[in-house]
Amino acid sequence: MLRSELQIALNDVEVALQEAADGHEWAADFVPDPQLADLLRELAGERRALAEALGEQLKALGDLPRAPDTDLETVRDLVSRIKAAFSPDERQALLDDRAAAEAHLEACARTVLARDDLSDETRALLQEILERARLAQKRMGATAS
Repeated sequence: MLRSELQIALNDVEVALQEAADGHEWAADFVPDPQLADLLRELAGERRALAEALGEQLKALGDLPRAPDTDLETVRDLVSRIKAAFSPDERQALLDDRAAAEAHLEACARTVLARDDLSDETRALLQEILERARLAQKRMGATAS
């Protein structure tokens, strides 16, 4: 099946949502701070719900959502854990990594929002994803302080 540029771009956002959710859940298991672990789990659930909603948009466009590469996610998680372990501040290293995932999500959403072929419903959902990624980064920054 050939995908349109729009379908590919939306799939990229959906995969970024799923990868962020997986990474947040993974990091929550390693963070000794229960408040931070709760925040990461909350964000993971939110990302999964947004990915599901975006998946519905993809289905409406005649496409099936793409799943993240689990092998690549495993390697990224391992690298993140190693970086954190060798960091003088393991908590901050994990937070930085999770904030980077949110920044990537924000960039993906911003790229698609620049398109002029989005339905109003898809545009609204992408705007919500963008805003939630920004808010998550702020919340993580506040947690770091």
